[in-house]
Amino acid sequence: MGGKKRPTLSQLAKKAEKEKVQQQPQKGKKEVKKEEAQAKRTIQTLDEKVFQTIAKEVQSLKVVTPYEVASKYGIKMSIAFKVLRNLRDRGDLVLVSKGHRTEIYVPAGKAKA
Repeated sequence: MGGKKRPTLSQLAKKAEKEKVQQQPQKGKKEVKKEEAQAKRTIQTLDEKVFQTIAKEVQSLKVVTPYEVASKYGIKMSIAFKVLRNLRDRGDLVLVSKGHRTEIYVPAGKAKA
């Protein structure tokens, strides 16, 4: 009850001193720059060439999910959903199962078999 205990004034002063010392660059030591890992770049818009590539390669897969398309081509998940829905509307894919978060498609040629 009563909440968290607060530090005394002397404790606050000591903490401020330590932070001040740590912020000042220390003499004699070279600063080592950390190399930033390059984040995986995702495509936010899709051009026709990439769409045609996806349309061709999807036909050879057994099952197609938006995650597979997004990770393989480096596009956003929302774009992958739109691409697969567009292919479904064209008749290239057949929707097998749809859940709350994902959709599972099969190429139209393999769905009939």
